[in-house]
Amino acid sequence: MVKNKITGYLQRRYSLMIPHFAREQTKLNKSFLGGPGGQFFKNAPLVAEGKKKLISWQLVWLLFVCLLLLCSAVRGEAGKDFYFRGALYQDWMGLKYEDSDLYHRLSSRLKLTLWNKPGAGWTAFVDLRSRFNLSYGGKSQLIVYDARLSYNRRSSKLFFSLGQMNLYDSAGIGQLTGGLVGYKFGRFLSAGGYAGLEPDIYRSRLDTAHNKFGVFVRYLGAGAKQFSLSLNRIGFDSQTERQFLYTGLLLPVKRLFVLFGNLEYEMDDKTKAEDRLSHLFLNGRVNVTKYVDITANYSSGRGLDYHRFLMEQSQDPTVQNSEIERFYYNETYGLRLSIKPVKGIRIYAARRESELKDRGIKNNTYRFGLSLINLLKTGVSVYGNYSVNEGDTSESNSYYISAARNFGKFSWSLSFANFFNGVYTGADGTPQVFHLPDRQTLSTNVFFILSRSLAFSVDYTYSYEKDNIEHQFFVRAILRK
Repeated sequence: MVKNKITGYLQRRYSLMIPHFAREQTKLNKSFLGGPGGQFFKNAPLVAEGKKKLISWQLVWLLFVCLLLLCSAVRGEAGKDFYFRGALYQDWMGLKYEDSDLYHRLSSRLKLTLWNKPGAGWTAFVDLRSRFNLSYGGKSQLIVYDARLSYNRRSSKLFFSLGQMNLYDSAGIGQLTGGLVGYKFGRFLSAGGYAGLEPDIYRSRLDTAHNKFGVFVRYLGAGAKQFSLSLNRIGFDSQTERQFLYTGLLLPVKRLFVLFGNLEYEMDDKTKAEDRLSHLFLNGRVNVTKYVDITANYSSGRGLDYHRFLMEQSQDPTVQNSEIERFYYNETYGLRLSIKPVKGIRIYAARRESELKDRGIKNNTYRFGLSLINLLKTGVSVYGNYSVNEGDTSESNSYYISAARNFGKFSWSLSFANFFNGVYTGADGTPQVFHLPDRQTLSTNVFFILSRSLAFSVDYTYSYEKDNIEHQFFVRAILRK
C-alpha cells in the first residue's frame, strides 16, 4: 500500500518512530495529521514509570490570567494608557485523497503583548495555539508557547519574568515554566539565572517531576552583535539527567561579514570526551565584492537549532524548504557561491556533504540556482534550483521552481517541485520534519489585504506519486491590532 511504502521509507532512511498503521488506514492524512495511527491531537495524560505529579495546562493558564488581572488591578498608575498589540490567526486546513473523506482541522493562534510597551515596565506576553480536529472524533489540543509576566525598564538594573516562556532570547535553552531574573551591568552586558519546570508544550498536562535551572550571561552590542553563554541543568526529581553549556553568537562586521552559530557542550562526567560536543551549528557569509558573496555552513547533532526550527515550522501545514534534510544527518557542511551580475539577477552554485555516522552513510549534493526580480519589467519574480544528488543512499535529482507577482494589496505565487516536505507529528505529540522524494508537488498561494488590520491567505497544493494523489487546502485569516 502507498502508506506502508512511505512509512517504510521513512523508517529505513530516517529511523523515525512512526506507529504501526492498521490495514484499513490507507491514506497519509490519518497518520500524519490526526488519525488513529498518528494521533496528531493526542490529549492523554503522560504515562511513565514511577509516580508523577501532573498539572493541567488549562489550570496553569487560568492561574496566569488571574495573576495578570491582579497585577492590572493594583497597577494604580492613573492617566497612563494601556498598551495593547496583538494578532489572531484563524486557520482551516483540509486534506483529500482519491477515495477518502475530507480530513479537516481548525486552528487558532492568539499572540498578545499588553499592559506596557516592552522595555517600559510591566509587560504581559501571550502566545497560544488551539487545534481542533473536525475529523476522527473531534479531538482538540491547547499549546502554550508563551504566557508570562515580565518586568524590564531601561532605567532599572533588574529584569525578570514569571510564567511559561521561551528562553531562546536569554539563556538559549528552550521552554521553561518558572521564573527568570537578571541584572544589567551596563548598556550591553547582563547576567542572571532561571529555575522551574521543563514543560512539553505538546502535552496536555505539566509534569512537575522534570525540573531545570541555570545561569547565563548575555551581551547585546551595537550593530546587532549578540553573544550568550549559559550553564544548564535538567533533572528528574532529585537526579541530574543532563548538564551542559550552551552558547550562541551573532557577529556582523559592517557589510563585509556576518557569522551566526550556537553549540551545546555536555558537562556530565559519564559522557565520553569525543561525544561532549553534542551540537554545533555555524553559518558565515562574506561579501567579497558588491556582486559576489560566499556562504559556508556546518551542522552536527540535533540541538536547539533543530527544536526551534520545528516549533516555528509547525505553525504552517507544509515546509517547502530544500534545506530541510540537514536535520536528518549527524553532520552536514557546505559552501555556496552567489553572483549578482546585474540588478535583479542572482546566480548561485553550492555543494553540501552529509553524513549519518552511526549507519556509515555519506551523501553529497550539488545545487545550482537562479533568481530573477521583476522579469522583463512585468513585476514577476522567478526562482528555481536544480540539485544533483550523489552518495551511498542518494535520491534522484530534484528541482524546484516558483513565480510570484505582487499587485499591491494582492499577491499571487505558483511553484512546482519533484519532492514534498512537511511536518509529521507522532503519538507523543512531538513534530518531526520529513522529506518525500519523487513526489510531484504543485502549489499556489493567494494573499490579499482588506485593511490595515485584516488579511487573508489561501493555499492549494496538488501532490501526486503514481496512483497516490493528494489535495491540500489551507486558509488563514489574520487580524492585527
